[in-house]
Amino acid sequence: MEEKAAGKLTESAERPGSLGDSTEEYVPARWTRKKIALTAAIGVVAAALSIGCAAALYLHTLDLALTGGMDAAQQDDLAEALQPPKPRATAPEATAEEADEPASSAYYVAILGCDARPNETIARSDVTMLARIDTETGIVHLVSVPRDMMVEIEGHGIQKINAALAFGGPAGAVRALSAFAGVPITHYVELRFEQLVELVDRLGGVTVDVPEGFTSDTSGITLAAGTQTLSGEEALAFARERHAVSSGDFSRAAAQRAIISAIADEVLVSPPTELPALVGSLASCVTTDYTAAELADTALALKDTGVTVYSAACPSYSFGEGGISYVGTMYDEWRAMMQRVDAGLDPADESAEIPEPQASDEDLGAATNARSPRDYSGRIDQAGFKDN
Repeated sequence: MEEKAAGKLTESAERPGSLGDSTEEYVPARWTRKKIALTAAIGVVAAALSIGCAAALYLHTLDLALTGGMDAAQQDDLAEALQPPKPRATAPEATAEEADEPASSAYYVAILGCDARPNETIARSDVTMLARIDTETGIVHLVSVPRDMMVEIEGHGIQKINAALAFGGPAGAVRALSAFAGVPITHYVELRFEQLVELVDRLGGVTVDVPEGFTSDTSGITLAAGTQTLSGEEALAFARERHAVSSGDFSRAAAQRAIISAIADEVLVSPPTELPALVGSLASCVTTDYTAAELADTALALKDTGVTVYSAACPSYSFGEGGISYVGTMYDEWRAMMQRVDAGLDPADESAEIPEPQASDEDLGAATNARSPRDYSGRIDQAGFKDN
């Protein structure tokens, strides 16, 4: 898998403050005896895959595991928030035949990661990421949105975007990210990074380029700079570190994109016969609306095309207001980046010609829920913005 980096990083913002007086905050699912028993059942049923009815039962069991982090009401709310992909973009002068072409295979996925710890009752999204997946071209975009991005959440006023998950659950997170990016979101994936350890080890490790060496102040793990194969515990340390790296949360977001890309890379080079078992392992560390069959189909389609991954971060800067640290949107740069993303282009290539359908789409990158200053040039200078 080819990976290309894009986007602009700035200094980290502080950890978000209180959510306020909400009484129905979203809390991610934790491992219970019921889920452990379900995982054991997956292994038992997998042994009977050669029998048709057993294969169907296996897939159904996997589907239950994949959605197991949400109750029925949350699943229904999420289904309402998710939207089908836009029809294939066509220029205004397109012929009727061109306008009737089937929809593009590209669609958007919200990728969230929770930072709820033991004994905590509120879960903010530690990771907020937008993925665009095009199975026809094999192009995948991973775009990070800083967790401290200033937005307005309906009913809760000005907040950081990572509060959307706590206030509104998966559906609330999807709606906030969709409004910010200006695109329909078709699928939702909630990651539990601490439970990716087993999956990474099952894959035999993942190969990533660690941009700077560090020693984790929580795990004690030391990683040197450079391309290397990480074990599950090392991958977790890389994905979670923000104190011992130069750009704090922005560095961590880049590391998380690298880990996700590396896991996908290893899955795509695995033999197709291993996909069911890998999806089973994936079910232990994600909550998603995807079915097991959809995940397997996506993997097989990308295997056929080969994959190029573009890794990017929303152009942004750090600032303080009212004693609270936020991240602000660079509106013009974000709109241009989303136009390139939607067109399947390299997000970092500012010289790329944006096709007319994306150039005229006023929704792309509109950030209608963003509430940071529209005039941000002076704030970038004050924040010490740097282009990495």
